[in-house]
Amino acid sequence: MLIRILLVITFILNCIARLRGPWRYFQINSLHFNDELGIYSKNDIDNNIPDKWRLPQAVDDGLYIPESFPVFVKPEWGQNGQGVRRADNANELDYIRNHSMNPKTVYVIQQAAQQAREFEIFYIRDHRNLNCYATMSITETCNTSGQDLPVNSINNQHTFYSSMTPKLSTQELDNIWKNIGCIGHYSFARVGVRADSLKAIENGEFKVIEINLYLPMPINLMDTTLPFREKFKFIKTSMNHLAKLVDTIPNNQQSKSVFLKKTLFQPRTK
Repeated sequence: MLIRILLVITFILNCIARLRGPWRYFQINSLHFNDELGIYSKNDIDNNIPDKWRLPQAVDDGLYIPESFPVFVKPEWGQNGQGVRRADNANELDYIRNHSMNPKTVYVIQQAAQQAREFEIFYIRDHRNLNCYATMSITETCNTSGQDLPVNSINNQHTFYSSMTPKLSTQELDNIWKNIGCIGHYSFARVGVRADSLKAIENGEFKVIEINLYLPMPINLMDTTLPFREKFKFIKTSMNHLAKLVDTIPNNQQSKSVFLKKTLFQPRTK
């Protein structure tokens, strides 16, 4: 909770120092916001993922049977693993449909990735050159439950995070960016991938499992082994870069009710 508060306060202070409204945060990625649905749609985002990194996915109509299992059943919009279930066979999928789905929301069924490890890649583009990153962190998501494909999240007591960024050279980070930076061209995001190694991500050998555009918290800050001094330094630097992205919003871009619509939609994901 302290980390989140520091992120918000630091972003607000940076905006005020630049004479920019902090509420403009919600417009930075709003070109990708689905006005009709009132969400950052998983299906819209999925369409922006190149085929080589995309997992088979379909909107669940209640009759769809995946070609293979396991699969993950996800609300079309959600965060922190809310409402996500795993089905290892057709019977489990039927059970989820009958007992775990909220009838007020749409679900997607996503094929499980076969790669061994899970990583979260957080980035903020450089406001001076949006083809480059100003901040990027690579964090491995780990789990102590012993399951092969757990539903990881900050709310899962078995999930923990290990920052990989200090282990990577500038060249290695640049190689990762060449792949991640061309997915969707979002101003800032957190991209969840499955890969067998960091080198595999560099080589473009991974599958995207999730992209967070609404509140993509830099998950490296959840690594309990990182000293608070390092975390605070990252917060100051990254929120400064994020505040500068407000300047990249076109003056003629129509504002969208991202926060309001997200708040109204939230209860439907549980």
